[in-house]
Amino acid sequence: MTLAYDDTGEDDLTPVLMLHGLSSARSTWEPLTWALGGEYRVLALDHRGHGESSHAPGTYDLDHYGPDTIAFGEEVVGRPALLVGHSLGGVIAAYVGRERPDLAGAVVLEDPPLYRGDPAEATTSRIAAFFPVLRRLLADLQARSAPLEDYEAMLRSAPALNGSGTMADVLGPHGTRAQARAWASLDPEVFTPAIDGSALRGAHPEVPLKCPAWVLRADPSLGAAFTPEDEARFLATNPDATVELVGGASHVIHDEQPGRMLEVVRRALAGIGAS
Repeated sequence: MTLAYDDTGEDDLTPVLMLHGLSSARSTWEPLTWALGGEYRVLALDHRGHGESSHAPGTYDLDHYGPDTIAFGEEVVGRPALLVGHSLGGVIAAYVGRERPDLAGAVVLEDPPLYRGDPAEATTSRIAAFFPVLRRLLADLQARSAPLEDYEAMLRSAPALNGSGTMADVLGPHGTRAQARAWASLDPEVFTPAIDGSALRGAHPEVPLKCPAWVLRADPSLGAAFTPEDEARFLATNPDATVELVGGASHVIHDEQPGRMLEVVRRALAGIGAS
């Protein structure tokens, strides 16, 4: 298994590891990476089946994503990092924070579907309803070797999750191109475990994290993956964690409100004594 990644900054700087969500890629973190660059060692990883990492159908689940990230932390990062994870990446970050706190100085979890590891709950979200459609559309585009412009056209026609124009309007030209590349390179089979509810099995949110945690949750009216009920459960297990509602933001908080995302990341870094 070959995992692609970016690594910016000097080794002696505090590391920040960015973990993207399902169907995304490391390149979609670039605005946040640029904002932190120079101050921190910022690393961004493509999960298996995504971006430029190896495809491995049948292994797109937490039982593989989690150990991949732990191995990356051991072999590449080499010291405790702030793990910043969106959606699936947030669940992976929590996995590392629970299993290997020596690799996680703290975690920032962006609208993580922590409580969707039960197949009965996994398919109930508004976002999950799009997975079968996306799997089919992307498989068709890849089968005919569609140009990148066709993927961008999908983003220009797809309504934004927060209701403000299209996905391309929210992402901007650079973000639209980055997400189009992510879709063009991923294995459409990454959606299959998310569709059948097995992708997040083993998340064990009832087990306390062993590191400081910040959670940003999306507006419940906009299809949040981390619900108010999830917040109550999470804080009962992790009473020292910080959970913040980002009003008016959908599941993609870092795209819609990048300033708020950056603020929380900086607060988390300050909380672990990073300079």
